[in-house]
Amino acid sequence: MAVTHSTASRDLATNAVVDQLDGAGSKLVFRISPSTVGSPGTAVATLIGATPFFGASSSGVATAGAIADDSSATGNASPVAYATLQTTGDVIAIQCEVAASGSDIDFSNGLTVAAADTVSCSALTYDALGA
Repeated sequence: MAVTHSTASRDLATNAVVDQLDGAGSKLVFRISPSTVGSPGTAVATLIGATPFFGASSSGVATAGAIADDSSATGNASPVAYATLQTTGDVIAIQCEVAASGSDIDFSNGLTVAAADTVSCSALTYDALGA
């Protein structure tokens, strides 16, 4: 039998994670090469989220508010491989993979970010437990 969770439980779990990002200045950071614990890897673009970053979970899914573009990305010759969502104090709450398609976050204009590129995020949701 597959594990299932009630909607209320999914909302509680999702809110517990995204509430860590409620402070002003929480960010979405795109990075190259996967990180290891305590070593998050090289950041190529940092986007600042709204306060709070995510709204309250509905049916187990939280939707991010406005996320500001990074109009002067650091860039790197290596492709973006993952992203972190982190607090103002740089505590990582969520880490996910990035790819051209079919990933946690999809990049629509290629995975390589050049210095001074503008990087934006059109929509972002988080689901802690799945349906």
